[in-house]
Amino acid sequence: MEGLFEDIVGQELAVSILARALAQGASHAYLFTGPAGVGKSEAALAFAAGLACREGGCGTCTTCRRALEGLHPDVEMVAPDGSSILIDQIREINSHVAYRPFEARAKVYVLFEAETMNQQAANAFLRTLEEPPPHVHFILVSNAAERMLPTIASRCQHVPFTRTPAPLIAGHLERRYGLTKDDARLYSRVAQGSLAYARELATSAEARERRGRLIESASTLPEAGLLATERMLDETLLAVEKRADHQVEGLDAKRDKALDWAGDARTRSWINKMHDQRVRRERRRAVGMGLEEVTGTFAGWYRDMAASSVGAEDAVLNQDYLPQLHLEAPPGRTLPCLQAVMAVRKAQERLRYNVDTRCAVGDMFRAIKEALI
Repeated sequence: MEGLFEDIVGQELAVSILARALAQGASHAYLFTGPAGVGKSEAALAFAAGLACREGGCGTCTTCRRALEGLHPDVEMVAPDGSSILIDQIREINSHVAYRPFEARAKVYVLFEAETMNQQAANAFLRTLEEPPPHVHFILVSNAAERMLPTIASRCQHVPFTRTPAPLIAGHLERRYGLTKDDARLYSRVAQGSLAYARELATSAEARERRGRLIESASTLPEAGLLATERMLDETLLAVEKRADHQVEGLDAKRDKALDWAGDARTRSWINKMHDQRVRRERRRAVGMGLEEVTGTFAGWYRDMAASSVGAEDAVLNQDYLPQLHLEAPPGRTLPCLQAVMAVRKAQERLRYNVDTRCAVGDMFRAIKEALI
């Protein structure tokens, strides 16, 4: 069981709740809440594997391995179709929920971005959640649980996730990837509690280059003209799309590997269907993480400018850019810099509610320019 959660860092409370459930008996529904990038999705798949495994979560059997890869017939995953989880998706769950598991100990449904259920879908799901069959478990994952129907949230056991503390991230990066203390400390600060982003910085030269380009954009944006600002917006959004394309590149190979154990045409058809759904889900998740990277880097830069302007160098996240910050944030610039941070925070909130991406980021750029004129 311990091996199932070995990649979940800094979430002791969540892991203890899940491990106890696997050992002593699980509830019918769980709600994983907290910010993006802290391990909720990974923990959901690990918990689903434990619920499905006849050994209670050994982490090594075929059931566990396939569930962790998202390719087990008794572990079904649901993600938004477009911007919402639709009633047709919930109806499909409701029509199959009475069926016994195909081969696992239990049937598990994992609903990613559960807060995106529209009103019809939420009401339809509530009926099933109130009286589920004993062999079924639901795992709801949400970055914005406050948007969920309260009657759904109240019928789930809450599993809280929090931003991962920087020292824990730094230690993890040193142990897992062999980083120096200085690099691990830098990436853990820059990640601002997102373990996923810290890992990406530690392992991907492309991610480190993206960070440099985003800091350059944040630095030059206030003085950019209209055409330069529009070009910057185009390049930023294109980079988010390219990042998402890169994230799903390896999924075809995983699908092909899964097809190797498929014994009949029906199973192969199911694997292909699950693959298509996973590509859409992972791409949507990657776009969301890309936008978090953009807004987080911009907010972090202007926050650092504010800290530098009052001489609080120890509070600066981007320690490797201190000389540039000294030049760009002289004393007296604190308030405009904080107003720029607030402009980014407003864009982050809008993006959580599926506002048009170009509109939200474009408005953010304009508000930053107004603040820092």
